[in-house]
Amino acid sequence: MNLQLLIGGLALGAIYAVVALGFVLVYKSTDVLNLAHGEFLMLGSYFAVTFLVSEGLNFFLGLVAVLAVMLVFGLFIHYGIMRRMVGQGFFAIVLATIGIATVIRALLLIFYGPTERGRLTVLPQGTFEIGGATVRYVDMIILGAVALCVLLFFAFFKYTRMGLHIRAVADDIEASAAMGIDPDKVYAMTWAAALAMAGLGGLLFGHVTGAIDQNLAAIGLRAFPAAVVGGLTSLGGSIIGGLVVGVIEQFANGHLGTKWREPVAFSVMFVVLLVRPTGLWGRKDLERV
Repeated sequence: MNLQLLIGGLALGAIYAVVALGFVLVYKSTDVLNLAHGEFLMLGSYFAVTFLVSEGLNFFLGLVAVLAVMLVFGLFIHYGIMRRMVGQGFFAIVLATIGIATVIRALLLIFYGPTERGRLTVLPQGTFEIGGATVRYVDMIILGAVALCVLLFFAFFKYTRMGLHIRAVADDIEASAAMGIDPDKVYAMTWAAALAMAGLGGLLFGHVTGAIDQNLAAIGLRAFPAAVVGGLTSLGGSIIGGLVVGVIEQFANGHLGTKWREPVAFSVMFVVLLVRPTGLWGRKDLERV
């Protein structure tokens, strides 16, 4: 039973990790605490329903379509809304993300209606035995897909010019601008990449959730402890934090009951904040005075 919970927790944690990665990327690069990230994941799930179920695309074409649409939507979020918020107060920007979340919920209600959709079944739904535990194929596919996407993301982040620009702006925007880097383009790419990862998380979570409805936005909040545990300024920490929170949730669900999943996960976040306010791998920002 524990092995089964561990594998299921790692699959769930992988989804949390990719969602938390986008959350941390936006915060690290733009200093925006994006409270609409759960709605972005929900949007990815509904787009997956459109492309995989309504249009009948196979998994890979559907994945490309979801990522492309989310990338475009990320560019719209930056150029249409967040670009105009540059220089505004922290809470004004947070309220703007809450407004975006509210608009997304309303638009999904208008275009998809209040009726919940069944979970996605494009990926294999069978099981196999390993070490006496029953493991779902979909869990292993989710782990492999997230691992591949995370490796591609970090390769882009480390070895490409745009990845170098993102890291430079995240470290020191003034020095980056002085070296000829355009922060506006970096912010646009950051939002596009973050929404693409939220879309990937939404597509994958649509295969393991009970139903696709507006309650999926809560997954964004459940990925928030993953980002905090790892550190809001650490991309690698968000991956580890997601896996840790996913495993903890699954063990709490298996041994204590479903109602304990979220309390246990947020309790772990509180403990980490008491011991290390910046998260396990977060860094302290020092200012000269």
